[in-house]
Formats: sequence, C-alpha cells, structure tokens
Amino acid sequence: MTLPIRTERLLLRRFAEGDVPDIVAFLDHPSVARATPEIEGTEAGALKYVQMQNGYAPFEQDKCFDLAIERAADGKVMGLLTMIRRKHQQGEIGYALGIEFRGQGYATEAAGGAIDYAFSTLELHRIQAETSSDNPSSYEVMERLGMRREGQMREAESREDAWVDKLVYGILDREWRGRR
Repeated sequence: MTLPIRTERLLLRRFAEGDVPDIVAFLDHPSVARATPEIEGTEAGALKYVQMQNGYAPFEQDKCFDLAIERAADGKVMGLLTMIRRKHQQGEIGYALGIEFRGQGYATEAAGGAIDYAFSTLELHRIQAETSSDNPSSYEVMERLGMRREGQMREAESREDAWVDKLVYGILDREWRGRR
C-alpha cells in the first residue's frame, strides 16, 4: 500500500511531528474541534495524536487511520482525512478542514483521492460517510463525489441543547468507476 496519495493540488500522507503547529491551527475553529474530539487542541495533545496515529499500520481494519491533507504547493497541512477499513470490503471516510481552507474544493479533492485509492488499491467494494444534517458543506462534498444519501438517523446527535439528524451517504466501486 503506497502512501502518499497524490491529487492535482494535494498530498494525503501520514502525519509527522513537524505538523503539530498546523494541527493546532486548524483545530482552533469550534466546527473542526467538534469533528475531531480525539485530538486535544494543544501542542501536547496534537503531538500525542500524531504519535498514536503513527503507531497504526496503514489501513489496519477497524482503526481510524488519519492522513494529513497537505497543500502540495507550499507543504501547509490544512486538515485531515480519516479512512476506516471494515470487514466485507467496506470502508468509511471523513474529513475535517481548517476554516480558512474551505470553499476551495480541497475537501472534495482529498475525499475523491481517498475514495479512488480505497477502490483501486485497497480493493474495497463500498465506502460510506456520515455527517450531521446541519452541515450542508459536508454532504454537498459527498454529493459532488457521486455518493448517494442512504439514510437519515433522526436526532442521533446532541449539540448545544439541540438534537440534529445524522445523514449517511455511500458509493459502490462500480458507481465510482462509472463516474471516472
């Protein structure tokens, strides 16, 4: 399994200790911190996270394996992309991008690169992604990638004294190949 994954503008790669300042910077926004509760938004917390991630074998079954989303032009780490390999050739992806990098196509490009890799290299059959119903930017990325809304879990997440629905999207390898 070859890493990094390269796209037109991005490099998806394992995190390195030198990425800690960039991690702390993109975690600064509450929406990113909420999406990545496993990472404490301090230098010590980010370093602990990097060390934990580097202890995993790439794409180990049922592990949240995170890749840095690096802008190839300048080496800036803008966020992370999560891939989880499940049994029965299933997988999950997720992404979190620093607020200042949103709206520029980076999430779509990173997720597309990861999906392509998952189907071609990891030989997965189906990939799913989840987001909350109050995050249209995220589910619009999924829709741009050709993922279909497969379900809606009503009031599945509590946020600041309000319940929000969780949306589940998925795509099959043959659907992805048909789009390419």
